[in-house]
Amino acid sequence: MIKDKKLAKNFIWNTIGSTLVSFNSLFFLIIITRINGMKEAGIFTITYATSSIFYIIATYSGRNCQITDIKRKITDREYIVTRIINCAIMALIVVLYCILNNYDAHKNTILILLCIWRGFEAFSEVFYGVMQKNDELYKVGISQIVRGILGIIAFFIIDKITHNVVISCVGLCIASMIVFLCYDLPQAIKLLPPKTKIQKENIKTIYKKEFFLFANGFLVMYLLNAPKYAIENYLTEDIQAAFGIILMPASILPLFAQFVVAPLISKLTNLYKQREIIKMQTIERKSIYTIIGFGIVACMIGYIVGIPVLNLIYKVDLTKYRMDFMMILFAYIFYAMGYVETMILTIYRKIKEQFYVYVTSCVTICVVAYYLVNKIGAKGASIAYVITMIIYCVLLIFITYHQTKKEKKIG
Repeated sequence: MIKDKKLAKNFIWNTIGSTLVSFNSLFFLIIITRINGMKEAGIFTITYATSSIFYIIATYSGRNCQITDIKRKITDREYIVTRIINCAIMALIVVLYCILNNYDAHKNTILILLCIWRGFEAFSEVFYGVMQKNDELYKVGISQIVRGILGIIAFFIIDKITHNVVISCVGLCIASMIVFLCYDLPQAIKLLPPKTKIQKENIKTIYKKEFFLFANGFLVMYLLNAPKYAIENYLTEDIQAAFGIILMPASILPLFAQFVVAPLISKLTNLYKQREIIKMQTIERKSIYTIIGFGIVACMIGYIVGIPVLNLIYKVDLTKYRMDFMMILFAYIFYAMGYVETMILTIYRKIKEQFYVYVTSCVTICVVAYYLVNKIGAKGASIAYVITMIIYCVLLIFITYHQTKKEKKIG
């Protein structure tokens, strides 16, 4: 009974926290669009996307390696040291990026501040791993909720008073630092085992073992943001902001896919251990059908009320982007379906195969987006999403299908 209550507590707090984190950028974009205008919102859209890619470098493979290390061959302190190294590497890359790109001082400053904010999140992430390993996942959710709400409030108040996104980003960094120092660090330190010597070999092992997980995460983030870079190259900040706004609601679909699949991961893993491949395939298909059904409903609702609601929320006129909005929603159904296949392939331990799919998809979207945006404008970015996500999904389904056939033969 106590165990069930702890499980429910962990699930509820973590779900709320993860959801809030997923929609953080939504609130920031609303605030900036209404207070600072579309041009500033466009700058924030591209710098936020870039900081998200750099965040993957800072976290490397995230908590995956840390919380699945059941034998505890690598200590939490070694994971912490690795995270410090990763954040230092991210900082160096950010500086080089700012020197080499064509951004002005204003845009570079926002990017650097967002990366500092992301840096605190990356540090917190390794301490979240400590909490999760000790069955205190609810504390992770509490931290994410407090960080999210405090950050949004600080950003809004400062921007409302100053009408300055740079100063608002400074407030965001301070809010994140406060949560890290006052909650994440003290909570994790209490759970850390006695101090042990840091083994360099273990740190090397982390980098070697988790490289493809890191690479996949990095490529996925680029895949989702590549059209924004094409828009940045050929179009205006106002169009960038509009594209960022219509793209935001589509993130509900992969989030829904996570909610569908996450409770099933343990069951699927156990079925795989028991070689119940047909039952795994049944769950996989039901998950896909559920996502398709949800996606169709989302597209119907989006077509009827999507743009009017976005116009009201952001206080801008996005009527001419209705078809772009629908194409993006349609594309994200395939992306959400692909998420299910990646989970199955991960259980099969087919990480490299996913890497090849991500590389193919990233090359496709980069080429298609840059070509079409240059030729037909913002609509080219939406078409690029549709083409690439269909290819992405079909490749994953194809690989999963053939791997499942092999698993059935093995028995």
